[in-house]
Amino acid sequence: MSNYIIGDTIRLKATIKNLAGVEEAPVSIKVSVLQLDGTVVLAATVPSLTAGTTAQYYFDWLVDTVNETTKLIALWEWTGHKKKMTFDVIPTY
Repeated sequence: MSNYIIGDTIRLKATIKNLAGVEEAPVSIKVSVLQLDGTVVLAATVPSLTAGTTAQYYFDWLVDTVNETTKLIALWEWTGHKKKMTFDVIPTY
């Protein structure tokens, strides 16, 4: 788990692979950020495909919608699948 500073831009990343471990582009993909209670911090957004890859995605997000130490969930959703990654954001001291 990582800690990020409120006010910074962070890069959320995901690589989509099939059961054989080979990158496979989904029909659709989106990423959102939620608080642990389900409150939406970043509404579902289409990420960018990393140049030269088949299914490596990223989204650069400015952490500006929370103002205190908070645990968040990056939720990646693609054709019939979901993946959650938790991370913390902290204020600068």
